Amino acid sequence: MLTTRRIANQIGPLLAALIFVAIGVGVLQGTDRFATDARWVSHTNEVIARIDEIEARLRDAESAQRGYLLTGQVDYLASYHSGKTQLPELFAQLDNLVRDNPGQKQRIVQLRTLIDHRLRQTDNTVRIYQVQGLAAAQAAIGTDARITSDAIRRQARLMGDAERALLVQRAASSDRSAILLKALAVAGIPFGIAVIAMVYVLMLREIRGRSAAERQTLAANARLQASVAELEHTGADLRELSHFASMLQSCVQAEEALTLTTQLMQRLLPGTGGSVYRIRASNDYAEAMAHWGVAAVRSAQLLPPDQCWALRRGKPQLVHGPGEAVRCRHLESDSGATACIPLNAQGHQLGFLYVSAPDDGFLARVQLIETAAEQLAMALSNLQLQERLRIQSIREPLTGLFNRRYLEESLARELSRCERRGLPLALMMLDLDHFKRFNDTHGHPGGDALLAGLGKLLQGLSRPEDIACRYGGEEFTLILPEATAELALQRAEQIRAAVQAMRVQHLGKDLPPVTVSIGVAVAPHDGTDPESLVGHADRALYRAKARGRNRVESGHAVHALPGAQRHGRGADQPG
Repeated sequence: MLTTRRIANQIGPLLAALIFVAIGVGVLQGTDRFATDARWVSHTNEVIARIDEIEARLRDAESAQRGYLLTGQVDYLASYHSGKTQLPELFAQLDNLVRDNPGQKQRIVQLRTLIDHRLRQTDNTVRIYQVQGLAAAQAAIGTDARITSDAIRRQARLMGDAERALLVQRAASSDRSAILLKALAVAGIPFGIAVIAMVYVLMLREIRGRSAAERQTLAANARLQASVAELEHTGADLRELSHFASMLQSCVQAEEALTLTTQLMQRLLPGTGGSVYRIRASNDYAEAMAHWGVAAVRSAQLLPPDQCWALRRGKPQLVHGPGEAVRCRHLESDSGATACIPLNAQGHQLGFLYVSAPDDGFLARVQLIETAAEQLAMALSNLQLQERLRIQSIREPLTGLFNRRYLEESLARELSRCERRGLPLALMMLDLDHFKRFNDTHGHPGGDALLAGLGKLLQGLSRPEDIACRYGGEEFTLILPEATAELALQRAEQIRAAVQAMRVQHLGKDLPPVTVSIGVAVAPHDGTDPESLVGHADRALYRAKARGRNRVESGHAVHALPGAQRHGRGADQPG
């Protein structure tokens, strides 16, 4: 029996050490695999975003080319060439991202060949337009352009599907790493504790009076508890970051992403304070958009980017205490510890994450902060891209006004809002007088120039809350939330006079002056639903046409705006 105890005393500690070494190695490997999987997931998302950006740039170039063909304005031509010049750099970045994937590299070559072919088609159309005019350019656009565009979309979708398949594989690998860590924590640690307890009991029975052995055992237990606590802490941090990344993917607004970030910082870094700074679209200032905790070192609310070393270098700037000489100029004192972590995504600086505390204890977890910053930067970049694509889908390219689909959505929404608050809402329908005759005289390019000029005029005369839309052809609409009938008629008369005074240049010459007829309807007098309100405004517009054009008529009253009668031009037929 004593021999068995001696053998257990000799083998037991070695066995326990091997168990915890194995647990430690397993945890390190699992954590490393988890981090690697996270980087690959981020890499895959970046590849998908770059493919989407290439498609967006090509659409921008095609849209600018169509705008140039329709309007002849050189601004569109410049935008077209600018969009083309960005594509090679985007392809170079995408090629670098997939350098380890031969299949994707081959698909990039095919995609680039298709896009180069498409750009040659658009260049040829522009040259024909510049030499022979719009009709020849339109005739030159054949089915080959549509076939090439369809092939580009299919190739981009094929590349995206391949990356999403990789994303599924890497997410599964990340899940397996998490399961490995959990298994080590659930099975390995209790088994190790049981072995230590057994050795401890055997040693107490055999050498009860040896206090040195007791102190060693207590020290081993303390180390074990510290290891367990560290493992639990690390696992909790990884779960927090994983949940944070998942929530960011579901955000539809940048404000939601910033709120999630401040909540994460409060949980990961208790006792700290800080802010999330975003660089304005003009790139002249970085502004603090969200805060958490109480900052130990105050930072400026608004600052030029060159005042922050993290933005200058594109790398984290850490200050451990007052003894360090290099500090960012946006800090208001030299006490405490600070960290500035840049928010970089797809080669662009979006802002930085600022953290401060009375001591530098939180800097031991700076890798967690950097990981959160990377995830936030990618989310903000994706949200910016989504917003640009959304705006393109609701804007009409020739006039810059909202399209008819957006009008229908906005009118229903604004009517419901004004009805809940007991406020009026006015709707104008505007139609250029004798536009067909104008088109026959000056051609479609001249007509397009006139429509574009009217679009700019309506934007300039609209309030921030007004919604100006192109209804179709030469017809336009203007939604005026919270506007009474009197205010709407005054605004309509102001627009009518401005159109009559408007001068539009085309091919270096002023086009002849034009006039506009306007019908006005006001809710709830003329209806409480979009269909009836549009119907009243349309009938008022018809009356304005029938009574001589160049005038304003109200939908709920059979009279024109007082004083507008003198602007009529005779008893012409409506049209």
